[in-house]
Amino acid sequence: MAEVRKQKASWPKQLANFTNSTAGLDLTLRLLHSLVIIGAEISTDKQTIAMNSMANMQINLGRRYLRFFCFLDCFHSAYQIFTTQGKALGTIAALMDLVEATCLGLYLVIENSTMLHDLQIWQVSWYNPVLVEANKFWFYAIAASIIRTLALLLFSPSKTKATTGGQGKKKRPEAQPASTGPSASQLLRKLSADVIDLALPASFIGWVAVSDLTIGYGMLVSTILVWPDMWAKYQ
Repeated sequence: MAEVRKQKASWPKQLANFTNSTAGLDLTLRLLHSLVIIGAEISTDKQTIAMNSMANMQINLGRRYLRFFCFLDCFHSAYQIFTTQGKALGTIAALMDLVEATCLGLYLVIENSTMLHDLQIWQVSWYNPVLVEANKFWFYAIAASIIRTLALLLFSPSKTKATTGGQGKKKRPEAQPASTGPSASQLLRKLSADVIDLALPASFIGWVAVSDLTIGYGMLVSTILVWPDMWAKYQ
């Protein structure tokens, strides 16, 4: 009996599915965020620069609203990794999963402590130093993600296994169950995006000197790199 294929949703429905998810909406706003940063830097018109700068601040604040409670998911993920994969923490990938989730959660918690300052409700003198410390944890989280991705690329088991017969001749490779993990192309896209994104917290902290225009282009490229996988995830 022929397998009934699931009918592909229309493009507007796919877009609705994507933007109705928190991650999808944040990625969409990130795309717009990168464009207004670039617009503010390449424009020579004062009014256009002012409009893009205002959009930059407002989109950034909007994205912070979206991720305000995401630290809960990060810490829950870290707890799940620690309790369910305790024996596997000897592997680089599992250990880096734990480090990434923990550091990302700490970044979000510390960043959230400055929200009232950004809303101009409660101005504090420790705003910049706290954000610098928050971005350090973001940097560590991205670095852990890079190490994990490299480990998966370099040390992931082969999907097929060749066996030899009694005469020493190779038999046909035995088919292995379909892998549920990311493909090599997905891992390479993620690795590239993470390497680019590493410049964002590093520049904020002051570890590297990067212009706002470069930051904008970096955000644009890394967003485009992760877009296909994120889009497919929420369909």
